[in-house]
Amino acid sequence: MQLHDLQHHLASLYETPITYDIYDFLITDARLARALDGGVEHPNRERLLLRESDGDLDLSLYIDESVVDALRVATPGSAVSGASFNAFMTALEGVSHFNYVIWNAHHRRQVTQLELELQAEVDKFVAATMVFEDQATKQNYKDIHRVLFDEAQFLPFNDPSIEQRYRDANRYAGQYCHQLQNRYPAQHRQGEFVNELRRFYRLDQNAKIRVIRHH
Repeated sequence: MQLHDLQHHLASLYETPITYDIYDFLITDARLARALDGGVEHPNRERLLLRESDGDLDLSLYIDESVVDALRVATPGSAVSGASFNAFMTALEGVSHFNYVIWNAHHRRQVTQLELELQAEVDKFVAATMVFEDQATKQNYKDIHRVLFDEAQFLPFNDPSIEQRYRDANRYAGQYCHQLQNRYPAQHRQGEFVNELRRFYRLDQNAKIRVIRHH
């Protein structure tokens, strides 16, 4: 599996065509990513590096080389645990960030960090369930939901507000994905399910949270 596959999968799912090749923005060297990020240490193996000046947006996507290598031979549908699944989820989170920022920038919309993380958590759940369904494995939506949300573990950050943002995004996404399971039991075989995903994708942070709280 390649990053191209994940990029095109998400763009197709949400009907949000992306004309940029993700590999043109990819960094796999942690030292280079740290230098571009002002020397700040991060424990995570992926992150989107952004800098805006004079109306222009400079963007790089860091995904650790070990993740990119593991993704090439990953079989994420084999189990909701282990190195393959973790590489798949890490890479998909980075691709989600990239696509979401590019699409919103094209439509001249600002994106908050919480909104970015929330959408990525939803994308991970939806993509994982599609993979398992396509591969006809014995995993079910509850297994995936449990691993991604109920048993989620968070890396320690020097700034507690950053860790809290990840926790909030995971909590909101977990609630939303649980609602999706209840409302659309057939999920990807239901047109209404895909329409709901596309509508949610286009909402800003406050609208996303309102939808989650009122269902």
